[in-house]
Amino acid sequence: MDFYQLGKKIRSLRLTNHLSQAELAESIDVSTNYIGQIERGDRKPSLETLVSLCEVLHTSLDYILSDSRSSSDDYIMFNIESELKKLSTDEKQYFFQMITSYQDLKKVKKCLRHSQLP
Repeated sequence: MDFYQLGKKIRSLRLTNHLSQAELAESIDVSTNYIGQIERGDRKPSLETLVSLCEVLHTSLDYILSDSRSSSDDYIMFNIESELKKLSTDEKQYFFQMITSYQDLKKVKKCLRHSQLP
């Protein structure tokens, strides 16, 4: 396991959740120094600590432990979901319509490209 990558994920999630190292440490009852060591990949957190981190950071143990190459889409989806949770129902509907309109536009462009072939 690459503990440096694990630490990067934890740091990124902490920042996404607008938490300082001290706030995260306090919420899981460890020292701020320990959080810093985990984020730098200098310490290997216990399973209990990882579970606590996941609860506070609103993520899954699966995401935290997954290979960084296979989880880039998961990370993007996590960030999108985090931002959408902050919106009203009407705002969420607006962004949903934007996404579906974008998908429709892609289909039209694809059809136009194929129809222009010699």
